[in-house]
Amino acid sequence: MKIFLVFFLLAASRATEDVLRSILRSPKATLQLYGEFKTQQHLNFLSSEDRMRFRLFRSNAQLVAQSNEEGGSAVFGLNFFSAMTADEKQQYLGINITGHENEHDENPIQVPSSLSESPISKLWTNEGMVTKVKNQGSCGSCWTFAAVGGLETRYRKETGVLRNFAEQEYLDCVYEGTRDGCSGGWPDDPYKYSAKYGRLASTAHYEYDASDNSCKRSSKPDALIAAKITGHTRVGRNWAAHIAALTTGSLSLTFQVTEYFNQYTSGIIQDRSCTGRSNHGVSAVGYTPTYMLVKNSWGSSWGENGFVKFARGYDGKCGLLSWSYYPNLRLTGQSDTTPSDAATGYRADDHFDPHPDPSCKDRVYNCQAFHCPHDNIAVKYCNKTCNKCCPSGTVRCPDLVCRHEHMC
Repeated sequence: MKIFLVFFLLAASRATEDVLRSILRSPKATLQLYGEFKTQQHLNFLSSEDRMRFRLFRSNAQLVAQSNEEGGSAVFGLNFFSAMTADEKQQYLGINITGHENEHDENPIQVPSSLSESPISKLWTNEGMVTKVKNQGSCGSCWTFAAVGGLETRYRKETGVLRNFAEQEYLDCVYEGTRDGCSGGWPDDPYKYSAKYGRLASTAHYEYDASDNSCKRSSKPDALIAAKITGHTRVGRNWAAHIAALTTGSLSLTFQVTEYFNQYTSGIIQDRSCTGRSNHGVSAVGYTPTYMLVKNSWGSSWGENGFVKFARGYDGKCGLLSWSYYPNLRLTGQSDTTPSDAATGYRADDHFDPHPDPSCKDRVYNCQAFHCPHDNIAVKYCNKTCNKCCPSGTVRCPDLVCRHEHMC
């Protein structure tokens, strides 16, 4: 790419800086990078709008550079949020906390007397009990994805069947006649809905379309065959309660998304920019001694294949532990004979040796630091220079993710 030469000239003497910082010092290099970004994201603007989008892009690039320079294990990068307005980003959220601020814990789970009673790690992704990451699009329906994410692992655990349940039924039906579900909701309301009507369709029969339509409950087959939702449990507001709950299955939870969080790419994040009000719903799908693994609903191009790792023991003011739920299930005695839906191929690294393979080498001789933000270069050609070597005992799978060979 043409920008690589500019990267080299500007970054060679500033190896400790984020690559973007060097680019941003040059207006020409910044414009070149913006052009590449638009091509990658399939964006095309009229000239007046393009100037506005460029300013947003440059501001977010500065935020990415600053975030990476602050250190820590999280990595940040440019993505589809990087040229969006604040209003456009808001559409990718969807938690409406109104009426819930003063609620007390509802039947909080019993926390074990010692965390030693819980497994050191429990990653439901690595056990094939989490479906593929989905994309809510520009509809504030995250509350439906949070609820479905909190259900699917528990249904699989109880029935042996992994089902891709329909967020669209919740979006169409939970607030029918009262408000537009794309304007936000609350993640325990879907569980109340399913307990009332005794049902929830599968995505195969009730596809998601990122808009609140008329409820089609009566015309779509129920997919809660082998177990029904009878209610829900709210998790206590502390890490011990969340870890204990995650040993039994996935959870729906809420937290505050910030500009900082939008640009997350990988690693374990500690967001210190939160102000204290939840605005987004997700599902927790496991933990290790160092992080809680969360499945987002912004597609697999965001974060770690659509997932994010929150630093365990840290919440800041993001509200990560404030509003978490899981559904209570009752077996029906019937068998769910439809084959399981596909599980995500993402595998978190709970059991990897953190030390890189000592035999790892660059595949080309001229790798430089300015190549490293570009995965198609860093991962394929510059593994050693860009610290992309797979941990010992793992291999690079076809999707460019390091895993044990049998997991590829």
